[in-house]
Amino acid sequence: MIKKITIADIAKKAGVSKSTVSRVLSNTDLVQLETRKKIEKIIEETSYVPNHLAQGLAGSPTKTIGVVIDELSNFFYIEIAEGIDTVLSADEYSMQISSSRWVPGKETQIVRSLISSCVDGILIAPVSPDSEAIDLLKHSRIPFILINCIPKDKTIPFVSCDNLKGGVLAAEHINKQRKKQIIIITGFNHQTMEDRVQGFFSHIQHPENVKRYINIKTQEDGEKLVPQLIENDRIDRIPTALFITNDNVAIGIINKLCDYHIKIPRQVSVVGFDNIQISGICRIPLTTISQSISDMGKIGAAALLEMIRNPENTAHCQTVIEPELILRESSL
Repeated sequence: MIKKITIADIAKKAGVSKSTVSRVLSNTDLVQLETRKKIEKIIEETSYVPNHLAQGLAGSPTKTIGVVIDELSNFFYIEIAEGIDTVLSADEYSMQISSSRWVPGKETQIVRSLISSCVDGILIAPVSPDSEAIDLLKHSRIPFILINCIPKDKTIPFVSCDNLKGGVLAAEHINKQRKKQIIIITGFNHQTMEDRVQGFFSHIQHPENVKRYINIKTQEDGEKLVPQLIENDRIDRIPTALFITNDNVAIGIINKLCDYHIKIPRQVSVVGFDNIQISGICRIPLTTISQSISDMGKIGAAALLEMIRNPENTAHCQTVIEPELILRESSL
């Protein structure tokens, strides 16, 4: 990790006293505008984050881990959090969890707050591999691990599924279905989804004939899409295979297909991705690609605690989880 920037470092770079930097940080009017702008520029360039705790507490363990996810209401992230909590609780650590809601600026704000609060470490499922929050964490001395993301920087620790291979597994299974039309349905624009789509198109037969719907993000979106699939794609008359890159959406589609009395899987087969817990107990149990969600959280949490215990060890966790096809009634 890069050495943490301090107020003394900022003051030295700006050629001012530490008290002047403190006044800028506390947003008082006692600093000349030119000096303020100079200090603020250095703060931005160095990604400095102030410590809001008392100086005497600096460096003291808090037994708290910050967890930043994209959605609090998404079963995928709930199960990751459950896996994290299983490991942290066993070691008497608590978890401070926040949601970015897929907003990069909010994600950065959350990470700044966690660093300022001196949590012992951070587990983050970033909005993007290029997230500003990741760069901020790199410049802090707080141990961190990315979840559900493979960073471009090969020195950053992470735990993620091989989503590219997961897309390949879905394609190979759907090829065996021999349906007359194939439709792929995707949601949030994210590295994991891009990899799933790339893997799928690399192995699906006649990829040029595959239809695609984008920005279908929630279970409710899935339900609302079904009438459109019937009207535009005649899925009630043309045998169809659906690959849906999110189990929540897939379950919404299955529920609405059942309401329309469309036979699953004879008329429409459905393959999801994630293997969230409810995918096996929905109205028609869902065939899906498992990425061992709870294990992702457990592996990340255990690796982070090891980094905290042994800060000198530079052999950090970089784990790629192998996906697995889970065959159920929606696509036999």
